[in-house]
Amino acid sequence: MTDDPGAPDYDSPWKEAIDAFFQPFMALFFPSVHALIDWSRPYEFLDAELQRITGDSTIGRRYADRLVKVHSREGLEVWLLLHIEIQGQADAQFPERMFQYWYRIYDRFGGVETISLALLTNDRADGETGEYRRERDGCGLRFRFRVQALPDWDESELVRRAADNPFAVVALAQLAAHRRTSDPERKARKGEIIALLYRYRYDRDDAIKLLRFIDWLIRLPRTLERILRQELAELEEQTKMSYVTNWERLAREEGIEKGRQEGEAKALLRLMQAKFGPPTPDLATRVQAAEADQIEVWLTRILSASSPDEVFEPGTASGRCA
Repeated sequence: MTDDPGAPDYDSPWKEAIDAFFQPFMALFFPSVHALIDWSRPYEFLDAELQRITGDSTIGRRYADRLVKVHSREGLEVWLLLHIEIQGQADAQFPERMFQYWYRIYDRFGGVETISLALLTNDRADGETGEYRRERDGCGLRFRFRVQALPDWDESELVRRAADNPFAVVALAQLAAHRRTSDPERKARKGEIIALLYRYRYDRDDAIKLLRFIDWLIRLPRTLERILRQELAELEEQTKMSYVTNWERLAREEGIEKGRQEGEAKALLRLMQAKFGPPTPDLATRVQAAEADQIEVWLTRILSASSPDEVFEPGTASGRCA
């Protein structure tokens, strides 16, 4: 909670939501592709492969984008390229970017079947299929991909679908986040969306993940947030479901753990600088991104290490300091 809600960070929560509810995401927005997938087999997010094709200035990094390896019902490996266009309207280069994504996968990884899917969260689509063309006199290139647009959805339909699809709650929260309304109206809408979790008796773990997403996107001034929490406490008493109570406890625990991680990262970097000189930017980023347990291992190693290699990659020649 903050006194100034500020500009929401839309990308990170979408990535988390897709990680947590990938199958419901596909069922809601791309049911025909969902029907092609053998969900009895595990799927895999290919973050490293996606970074290879989007990690330059030509395309630019899109944090909510996902590349997912699934298997078709026929047993074939299929890659799903998910592009989430979150802030503002899709620009004129959007179809071209979709083609660039697809072509770079084809160019780097061979003939793997790739299905391109796009979701526009704040813009309308002309149809269910997007298209990129470079043609003259009937010759050239035509690339087509599936596209869905959140503003095209009827919110009452999303409320109905929320009964058995948690990604409908995600969609409702994003629509509310984009809508320009007064703070009291945002509070009322946030409360209505959260109340769906109680109405449909969501599993506790799923409810806590969705509460995190909703709170991330629909931010309120501190006073209104406090009033909303009081109203939800009364709802929990009526329904005998303690989603918000458990969520707040976990949030406090996560805050404590995050503080521990940040403190130990700073300590390790200070020791590195004192013992070996300033760490390289890549090494500093690695330390700051590491879990607290991993940092503790490095802190133990640095006591007897004679080089950065012995701290980070014993037996290898990486992780040098400047």
